[in-house]
Amino acid sequence: MARRAGAAACGACGLGRARGHLERAVAQLEAARLAWGLWADDIRQLAEQHLGISDLLDERVLDDPGYGRALDIGGPVGKAVTAAVAALRAAGGGEDCGGVCPCTAVKAQIGSPHP
Repeated sequence: MARRAGAAACGACGLGRARGHLERAVAQLEAARLAWGLWADDIRQLAEQHLGISDLLDERVLDDPGYGRALDIGGPVGKAVTAAVAALRAAGGGEDCGGVCPCTAVKAQIGSPHP
């Protein structure tokens, strides 16, 4: 990645470190969402067994309180992934920064003497 004269390399500042944390958080939250989905599917299968349901399209399983709780957990998990991805986009930088840290523009805008 080429570096523009007088500009900090992308990721060499506090914003870059924060982006690194966000990138790892997104990966971990995606893994959590996948693990939740697998667990919720196990709970669905147990509910189907308990109710004696063999038809995958039988919606009576949705009335099972255990499966309902498992589904309720999925909403916040999905929102956490969405929020972390949005924060990562808002932080800018990464491959989209063209080699110049986004904080350089902020520092220039506020008149900071530090590049």
